[in-house]
Amino acid sequence: MSAKNYAKGVATFIMPHWRNENVVTKRYLDETLENIFNQTDTNWQLVIIDDLSPCQAAIDYLDEVKALHPGKIFIIKKKTNDGPGHCRNLGIKWAYDHKSPIVLFNDSDDLSDLRRLEVARKIFAKDPKASVVYSTFKVIDENSNIVPMKKLTQSIVEILEGHQGHPPQGINAWIDIGTEKGYTNLTSATVVDTELAYKYPFPPEKVSEDSNAWMRYSAGGGKFVYSGKVPTLYRIPQNTAGSSSRSREGGKHGFYMTKVRVDTDGFTRAVEIAITNGKIKVEQRDELLIKFLLKLGETMYRENELDLAQGLVKQASLIDLDTCKKVIKAKGFQSWAKI
Repeated sequence: MSAKNYAKGVATFIMPHWRNENVVTKRYLDETLENIFNQTDTNWQLVIIDDLSPCQAAIDYLDEVKALHPGKIFIIKKKTNDGPGHCRNLGIKWAYDHKSPIVLFNDSDDLSDLRRLEVARKIFAKDPKASVVYSTFKVIDENSNIVPMKKLTQSIVEILEGHQGHPPQGINAWIDIGTEKGYTNLTSATVVDTELAYKYPFPPEKVSEDSNAWMRYSAGGGKFVYSGKVPTLYRIPQNTAGSSSRSREGGKHGFYMTKVRVDTDGFTRAVEIAITNGKIKVEQRDELLIKFLLKLGETMYRENELDLAQGLVKQASLIDLDTCKKVIKAKGFQSWAKI
């Protein structure tokens, strides 16, 4: 894409949608739409992909919203329920077919900063090599109040810690993300070159599908750029049993089991993409995989998923025991990583 297209092309917000009879989620959607409509850069369109909502009133409401904003909002109604990743893929294809230069992922309950598109577009226009622009975020509850850090899960804290100091940026950011920082860019805080997103679709998963895609974006040559100026408000209700993704996976442990599998798949694929593209050497594969598995193990340890953490240590040791021991010592993982 040329700098001219980045500067003047119509950007596309992509929003997966699924709603039952819960009126609270309708309020979330209204707040999300309000933030998009109040963007300082008004050169955008929004495609909402309904993932077979069981509530007819919810689907009818989308039609009402579209009718009120012709030419700005477009609706795709799916006939199967496949999860947000599949919805985003449909949105990406829609944007690609309509020659939209950049896509902004925005879940239906998260709130974009009002300058999000403006800031991202300026970065893309200024740096022709930029392919992914991401920002930090603040967690909000069901009433849109900021949730204190002390109430956040360790995996969320780990992401925010990764934004302090030196957030992963540049070409091959996937290495720093996978081996040093862990999950880095929240979906609703990520803006991507449409062609890159089209080339590397989200996998057919309902957990960690975004992390898997980010790894392949980066290994495929996408330059990551971080901006702390436009934090997204990431909604995590505080008075519910858990997120829908965790519920689908059988609770917290099932969620993290799936995350380990999907993240490992994403990083492994990123390694092979980078080798094929000549970004890294074949000889680097084993050490990178070991560092990744141990870093993911640390994340599981912080979430008190001790069996998963130790299982990742075992996987790393089977690749190369000596290298595994060296990484454990260098990273200070001896208190939990047992060989």
